[in-house]
Amino acid sequence: MPRHSLPTNDIIRTDSLRLSVTKAPWPLAVENAAAIDSHFARRKTANPSFYDGQVFVLRDIWREGTGIEASLSLERFSSFLYWRDGLARDEATLDGFGSALVQSADNHVLAIEASPGTLNAGRVYLPGGFIDARDVRSDRAVDIDASIARELAEETGLDALSLYRRPGYLVARHGHRCCFCIAYRAALGSEELRGKMLAGAERDTEHEVADVIIIRDMADLARHDVIDHARLLITDALS
Repeated sequence: MPRHSLPTNDIIRTDSLRLSVTKAPWPLAVENAAAIDSHFARRKTANPSFYDGQVFVLRDIWREGTGIEASLSLERFSSFLYWRDGLARDEATLDGFGSALVQSADNHVLAIEASPGTLNAGRVYLPGGFIDARDVRSDRAVDIDASIARELAEETGLDALSLYRRPGYLVARHGHRCCFCIAYRAALGSEELRGKMLAGAERDTEHEVADVIIIRDMADLARHDVIDHARLLITDALS
């Protein structure tokens, strides 16, 4: 049985985060295979940029001593999308992914606006994305640090090694989303850092980023359509 002992609409700080891969089939994907294919065909017609690759879904998460552990399974994007669009219920599953919370030298948060055609088009979120097969080590553990660093570099051009990494992890659960977050601090001020991130986004061949948003305070945060888990994390960082 899934444990899901973490509170929703909240942030947990932990020094230890262990994610591992399970081979157990996802019942939702097995039981709805034909409907999943039909749904994805319709969604792809509306959004041709969709690709039915493989992504991880979060099957369980729990506290283990003073740390947090979780298990994930590798699934087709079409199965994930069918579940995400609410066409089949599975209370045991969460959308698990990594994000980077980047603050400038003047303590502002740098977020990004998703480009048209992406899954979260027009919304503002923290750099990050799906955990994928490249992030799995030989012992079936997920290297979440490498996953977050790769997504940060792909979307913004920032090298995680050039930033100060705050110790530990932030785990933010909101509704069906569960974000594994690393907080970083840059040596640059927010305007200079935004320019660097925009230049990096221009080099991204997938063009996932429409804009880089500086969030200086809660009034800035209120002006943007920020995804709920990111709003939780940004509020915490600005407090």
